Amino acid sequence: NFVYSWGHNGDLYCFNINTHKPTWNKNVWTDFGGGQLPRWAITQCHLVYGDLLILASQAPQAGVVAYEKLTGNVKWTTPSLGPLGYVSPAIVKVNGEDHVVMITAAAGRGMSASGGKVAGIEPLTGKILWEYTNWNCAIPVPGAVDAGEGRVLITGGYYAGAAMIKVEKKNDGSYSVTELFKNPDFGAHTQPPILYNRYFYAQYSTNERKDGLVCMSIDGQVKWKTGRAPLFDKGGLLIADGLLIATDGMSKLYLIQPDPTAFKPIASSDVLKAEQMEDQRFAAQNW
Repeated sequence: NFVYSWGHNGDLYCFNINTHKPTWNKNVWTDFGGGQLPRWAITQCHLVYGDLLILASQAPQAGVVAYEKLTGNVKWTTPSLGPLGYVSPAIVKVNGEDHVVMITAAAGRGMSASGGKVAGIEPLTGKILWEYTNWNCAIPVPGAVDAGEGRVLITGGYYAGAAMIKVEKKNDGSYSVTELFKNPDFGAHTQPPILYNRYFYAQYSTNERKDGLVCMSIDGQVKWKTGRAPLFDKGGLLIADGLLIATDGMSKLYLIQPDPTAFKPIASSDVLKAEQMEDQRFAAQNW
């Protein structure tokens, strides 16, 4: 009966779909001490989890926040987890338990960035369960991907690439984090990778490199990349009925057979006309 909307200025609304009116609203940025908005504003997606609405405020007084979804009352907050980015919290399974995984930004730019963090959070209480501190992306955007068996794939642009970690629960109830591999030749700028039949697919065209659509095995071996032919640059990507559906970030929509041996497009269509593309360029130049 409710729809949740989170705007770029931090305004969070719960709308009743029957009355079409707000049931409650908050501001997840200013409510927790946020001042000037981040350069690209508030871009995280929120996560409905049971009776909670979980999101990454990343304001000075709260890294991640959980609201009671029907009332808007704050259920829990974490401390600030580090410099802000544009990542949405994600749920992954560890030892059969749900963990909220949040990625924060590193300080500095490019290969000199440092101080980034990935945190695992208990979703009902906000307790920090584990941290991984060998991830340094200056402007992180894609969320974490559950790779099964306690494995979590972290990706980014700006020379960050990809890191696979494994989280395990110890006999005393605490958690250990092991880095399985890092690979700078697979990553994602804006959209999280798709995992299908033990292979990851992601658009890895960033400010620094134009690898296009890239396929990587679950053990970190890059199998192929399209480069600029065709160039996939910050488009969307999803899997449906065993097929990848991808926009290229410009004008085309692709239907692709996911296959680790080669890029196998089935069909494509121009979904934006030239004048629409020109409008996009004008908006980007004047942002």
